[in-house]
Amino acid sequence: MANSFTSTGSATLGGTSGSAGLVQQAYDRLLEFALRSEPLIRSVADKTPARQSIPGSTVTLQRYVDLAQNTTALSETVDPDAVALSTPTNVNITLAEYGNSVLVTRALELFSLADVDPAIANVIAFNLADSIDAIAMTTLRSGTNKIFGGNATTTATVDASDTIDSADLRKAVAKLRAGKAIGRKGSLYWTGIHPEVSHDLRAETGSAGWLLPNQYGSAQDRIWAGEIGTYEGAYYVESARMFNSKAGADQTALATASAVSGVSGAFTIVAANAAFGGKAEVGDKISGTNVGTSAKITAISVGATNTTFTVDVANSGTVGTNTLTVTPVTRVFNTIVCGQQAMAQAVAEEPHVVIGPVVDKLMRHRPMGWYGVLGFAIYREDALYRLETGSSIAAL
Repeated sequence: MANSFTSTGSATLGGTSGSAGLVQQAYDRLLEFALRSEPLIRSVADKTPARQSIPGSTVTLQRYVDLAQNTTALSETVDPDAVALSTPTNVNITLAEYGNSVLVTRALELFSLADVDPAIANVIAFNLADSIDAIAMTTLRSGTNKIFGGNATTTATVDASDTIDSADLRKAVAKLRAGKAIGRKGSLYWTGIHPEVSHDLRAETGSAGWLLPNQYGSAQDRIWAGEIGTYEGAYYVESARMFNSKAGADQTALATASAVSGVSGAFTIVAANAAFGGKAEVGDKISGTNVGTSAKITAISVGATNTTFTVDVANSGTVGTNTLTVTPVTRVFNTIVCGQQAMAQAVAEEPHVVIGPVVDKLMRHRPMGWYGVLGFAIYREDALYRLETGSSIAAL
């Protein structure tokens, strides 16, 4: 005879068990934060105003210009003519307000299964450091001294094979020394390098590469730890914060596919999920009948059956079932080599976390954010070099 009983067998995620509803989905009340990289770039700005005259929206830093060498011997009876000091060189730093905020509701605090305020404070503090580092990176990579990897001659001609090597770094260090740049750690220059670029440097073989001296040197433990350490007159800091973008040469086009839809004048194109084998990335080029000229993908949204590509140029007509082609663009990585006073900063108000006032009638909305007023500028061009290269593993 069969027994009648209530079991957990029919329980589903977020649902109930049998007719009793006694078994529910469980949640971990500790919410983890996203993976994060440590702030790095702002530390390069080691020059600041020393005796600022007054507050202002623009701060001007000045540098003396050295006198020209005088190699003519003096005459015993002739008083040499005086020479005028050259006009000081000015560097202007434009200050701007920066900030971000979120609005926490009373209902969220009451209904949330996790503590909201400490988590939001953590997120805001990280966003502060992350944003200021990005602002500093924009300035740091704006220097005019550039070295391109491999056979590339411009950013647009860098491809995946134009990887970094020891010769590129030797050249950057040599140029800095020739420009009389002062090291940041003794005679060593600071080098910020992306991990995917560091991979290619450490994979370089031969007597002129990184690997062989380390294999036969006194610090072989660095190989096991994957450290670069000090090499070719510079010390290295690996960071995913080093700027990179899809700005290089075109690669081999992916297999073509048919569009599902794309309205005339719109900035979106829809294709089946299987199109392009999932290899299309933000920054790649997309082309086809009625697709806007020189369109690039700016966002990708994958649905249940179709993928929506947002592009930066409106469609010239209805895309419909026209054939599409996605052309991957090489990701170009920036490696920065610099000495002292390569970049300067001026701060009117140090970025900090702000707890805003509760101003709504029922005191349900609590703002929290960060705010700061500062600016950055290249201070000594001769103390700064940027290497632009591809990476052999960027597409992996």
